[in-house]
Amino acid sequence: MNEVTRLGQMLVNAGTIDEAGLEKALQLQRESGSDRLGALLIRLGLISESTLLSALSEQLHIPVFVVESKPGVAANIAQFHRDRGVSRALAQRLEFLVVPAIEDDGPLVISRDPLDSELQEYLVGRLFPDTAFSCALVAQRDFERLLTEVYRVGAESAGEQDLRRLAEDAPVVELVNAMLARANDKAASDIHVEPLEYGFSVRYRVDGHLQFVEHYPRDRFDAVVSRIKLISGLDIAERRLTQDGRFSSRAAGVETDVRVSVIPSVFGESIVMRLLPVSQEKRFSLEGVGFEPDHLATFQQWMSLPDGIVLVTGPTGSGKSTTLYAALSACDSARQRILTVEDPVEYKIDGVTQFQVNADIGFTFAAALRAILRHDPDVVMIGEIRDIDTARIAVQASLTGHLVFSTLHTNDTPTAFLRLVDLGVEQFLVGATVRGVLAQRLVRRLCPVCSRPMSSTERATIPAQARAFLERHGVRPADWSFRQPVGCDACDGTGYRGRTAVYELLPATDALRAALSQQSAGHQDLLRSLGADFRTLGEDGLLKAARGLTSLAEVMAVAGAAYLPEGSGDA
Repeated sequence: MNEVTRLGQMLVNAGTIDEAGLEKALQLQRESGSDRLGALLIRLGLISESTLLSALSEQLHIPVFVVESKPGVAANIAQFHRDRGVSRALAQRLEFLVVPAIEDDGPLVISRDPLDSELQEYLVGRLFPDTAFSCALVAQRDFERLLTEVYRVGAESAGEQDLRRLAEDAPVVELVNAMLARANDKAASDIHVEPLEYGFSVRYRVDGHLQFVEHYPRDRFDAVVSRIKLISGLDIAERRLTQDGRFSSRAAGVETDVRVSVIPSVFGESIVMRLLPVSQEKRFSLEGVGFEPDHLATFQQWMSLPDGIVLVTGPTGSGKSTTLYAALSACDSARQRILTVEDPVEYKIDGVTQFQVNADIGFTFAAALRAILRHDPDVVMIGEIRDIDTARIAVQASLTGHLVFSTLHTNDTPTAFLRLVDLGVEQFLVGATVRGVLAQRLVRRLCPVCSRPMSSTERATIPAQARAFLERHGVRPADWSFRQPVGCDACDGTGYRGRTAVYELLPATDALRAALSQQSAGHQDLLRSLGADFRTLGEDGLLKAARGLTSLAEVMAVAGAAYLPEGSGDA
């Protein structure tokens, strides 16, 4: 009876497996001709690896090596393998590592299969011809983890040189440049490089939607990642931690600042590149971001005030920063001192002094605000009010004669007042300092090439409450220009090209301040204080849809039924 059969019989005798299971595994072994019985038993789900190791340890009278019991052993193994010229390929093929002799102990060979004839021949004939050594078993997971660590120790410089060489190969440089050019051609805001099990994909976020998927073979992935990390100033040898970087690029004739985020994932490092075009004169225009004439007049009135707080609210990606940059661009920078505190600074604006927070060194929003208030500003822009310290300093700045712009994460305008109260600002101070709140979302513009007018049948489905709202605002059915998306080459089949904003503006009126001053003021109390001129996000979107700028479906998808006139969800 051979060694392998004795192992199987041991497991049967111990009640770990039954005779039928053993026979099935032996049959598979006869068919494969080379697989070890233990591996086949694990593959069939009859035993666990820990059970197998315990049985082998008892059968062969050798211990099981536990990595956790030997901290720092990887460095010792790495030094021995370098001194003896044991390559990673050899260690991986024969599945062994050598722990060198420490004090009076001889060298210890840890292996998945210490009885392997090729391994024994190499150990006795080449590595230890005149030296006694002992053996130990090791679990597959521990072996692979230790192997990776051993051949990483002391090898960073060589590995980094290889990555740099790959990153500078002409085909890789061309591929990354082509990604950036394609993104600029499509006016994409982000590029996603996503590792897959058998390759990687590149996707572009255009008008808020991911599209234009490209697939590449896996063997190019490490080179592409290394190229992006290299030009971003990141550590190309570090693959276990998140990293953030930045670089400038000129592709497709567009000068672009690129923010890079790298996060390790199951199949490799996932990369997202945020594209920030440098040339933004046209984009940063209050007339071009999507304000209706009455909203634009109201917002410009807020901007002309000598002090107070103007808040812009909405979720991430709703265009808040663009609106604030447009407002700052419209300020008289020749006569006013304009300072910003941002995290990070996305675009540089002429005539505006911009500061970027750095929490690692204590330069937070609150700390930066305290400093710049001594810098004699007229207008201050705060990237985001996140905590009570920042909120209180913003209030103090407005009370001392400064106009403060900032963003807040709320869904609508009334909630912004309550959010400041929740942060800890006294209710009377919120009413005294906040001049107005603007909420916004981004909707896609219909493609001017392929969009078509709504048919009479489609127009008949427009909700009655939406019709009534349009009538109240002087938009009669005869003036409607509702259109539908189609899709063509110009818009890559989406039916949309570009985006515009829908807005909701709420000035701090006396009625609103009175409602806010109530001891238990709530959202409904503030809603009851709204005047007849107040227009929700959905209603503002209806005006744009009626003019043919966007589709009614897009307004519903972005603003949602909650922001449309009451009852407009009913056909």
